[in-house]
Amino acid sequence: MNVMKKPRGSELTPKQQRFAVEYCVDLNATAAYARAGYRSRGNSAEVSACRLLRNAKVQEAIELKQKEVAKRCEVTAENIVRETAAVAFSDIRKLFNSDGSPKAIHEIDDATASAISSIEVGQTITDGKVTARTCRIRFWDKNSAHERLFRHMGLFRKEHAPQKSPRKMKVVFVSPDGEVVPFSNRGKAGDPERF
Repeated sequence: MNVMKKPRGSELTPKQQRFAVEYCVDLNATAAYARAGYRSRGNSAEVSACRLLRNAKVQEAIELKQKEVAKRCEVTAENIVRETAAVAFSDIRKLFNSDGSPKAIHEIDDATASAISSIEVGQTITDGKVTARTCRIRFWDKNSAHERLFRHMGLFRKEHAPQKSPRKMKVVFVSPDGEVVPFSNRGKAGDPERF
């Protein structure tokens, strides 16, 4: 008789291990739950996947897998900031030679190449001959890159936060003759109207 060993408290089941690996693929818990071999109907997959994500041992396995992948792909905070800075500080002039002609693709420096989101090359043919060539180059969004760098560098500070309203406010009235009359004394029964 084959008896399946129950995992000790510190170990994950094979399905839990598979879930952790599958979750790292697309960060979709419900899809990872199904790909790991769990069976469920309706929204119970979503509920069960969320429960798995809250499991401390599963979270540790996911973090370990993400670190392994990041290390293998050389994804570091430094590399991410470098790529973001390349977009934020990109300069279209780096695409051209001093005489105004466009540089060949292999002549473009790495930082400028990182800032390019797409290149479309086209040509116009008239009577079987190429009469014009076009090249459309698009850069990634600089504003978005600036914002990410501002956040990373802590440049969004408390002074940019909304100001709190004062808790108490003292209201006084000034009579035509210059006498200051506190609001609390104004209009009490028996008090003459001062204004």
